[in-house]
Order: sequence, then structure tokens, then C-alpha cells
Amino acid sequence: MRLLLLCQLAAGLFLFITLPAQAQYSNLSVPMIQVNGTGTVSAFPNAAQITLLLKATKPRLREAIDETQRNTRLVLNLLKPYVPDTLSIKTSLISTNRLPKWDQAQKKEIGADYEAHQNVIFTLRDLNQMQRLTEELLKTRVYEISQVSYFNTEGVQLMKQAQEDAVRDAIETTSRLAKAGNIKLGRVLYLHTSSDGSQGSDNSTEYYQLQTYGKGMGGRGVAASGQLITYRASILLQTAIE
Repeated sequence: MRLLLLCQLAAGLFLFITLPAQAQYSNLSVPMIQVNGTGTVSAFPNAAQITLLLKATKPRLREAIDETQRNTRLVLNLLKPYVPDTLSIKTSLISTNRLPKWDQAQKKEIGADYEAHQNVIFTLRDLNQMQRLTEELLKTRVYEISQVSYFNTEGVQLMKQAQEDAVRDAIETTSRLAKAGNIKLGRVLYLHTSSDGSQGSDNSTEYYQLQTYGKGMGGRGVAASGQLITYRASILLQTAIE
């Protein structure tokens, strides 16, 4: 559904401006021009949140848990030079599974192994260290680099910049339409943004699932920079016609 904005001209003629369907929040009895403004700012990430998976499989559950705990302690110690705030490193509870052994010839279960696994999640705030960190992780018994989520630590400011660009875009469009229609503009009646300035957007997340336990990553590697991140903002501007 599209709305028609009725703008009365001095000569007694009427100018109809077709606008996208959006709710108008000001008094519809007031002649106005309503436009949408957009702003976009792009930046490369400068930090990353990384998720590691540690896993051990043993004939006894206690052995699997103990090995997983040992490997986790080694990884936490390794991360100290890369993550100064060690309190920000998150470790999940240890989860366990029973893995039955099935004998096809006897068609029955002949025993079971036990698996224990745990996630370690941390933030690397210097992507220049990504390659060295990956090399260090390959020396440990980390089972998998599960996920790398890249972001920019200045995301809030970049989003605010996108909002300001959206406002400027809306003001410029309003002025251009008014000039084309020989309309005299009045005060701003309403300004609304659909983007929260306290949050960034479009973080670049990559699900690697790179199994490092065998010291081989299948020809794949972890990107050191991530993809370009885009911050978008849109605003609705209503301006009175005098």
C-alpha cells in the first residue's frame, strides 16, 4: 500500500508526492513532506571472538574428563599473552557422551568409549596476532576452531556516524523536493531512526570447524582480517510546509 502526501501550493494547485508505505506519527492535518534517509559506513574488523572446542575420548569417563580439563588448562595458559583480561575468557561446562561399540558380527554392543568436550570462548583484540595464535594452538590438543566472529571495536561510533549520514541524506532530499515544487519549508515535525546507535551491525561471522587435533587443517586456514563490515541506518523525517 502506498500513501499520497498532499502538499498545497501557493497558486492553489496540488502536488502529489508518492511515498513508501510507512506509518506517519505526526498530525496528518498538517501539510508536510515525508522522506526516508539512509546512511552507510563500512570498516574492516579489528577484533574477533573465537570459539575453541576441546574434546577427548577414552575407555573410562573419568579419563576423558581429566584429559579435557588438562587440555583446557593448557589452552588458558597459552592465551594469557593474547588476552590480557583473562577474566573475559569463558569456558563452558564439560559435556559427556557415551559412545557404544557395536560388533556387527555378533550384532550386539561389546562395550563403550566415553567422550568429554568443552568450549573456550575469548576475544582477540589484535588481529595482527591471529596467525601466531593459530600456530600456537596447533601445538596443543585443541580439537577444533569452531567459530570466528569478527567485529570492530568502534562499532558504536560507526553506527552513530551512519545515523548522522542518514539525517543529512533526508535533509538534502527534503530540500531538493521542496525546491523542485517551489515549496517553502517549515519546522521539522518528526524524526525517527530504526537503528539503535548503541549497537553495531553486520558482524562478520565464519564457522570454520577446523579440526586441529591431527595437526592438519585440510588446506584451510583462519583469516587474519575478516570481511568488510557494513553499518546501516535509516531515518524517517517529516517537515512542515508553510
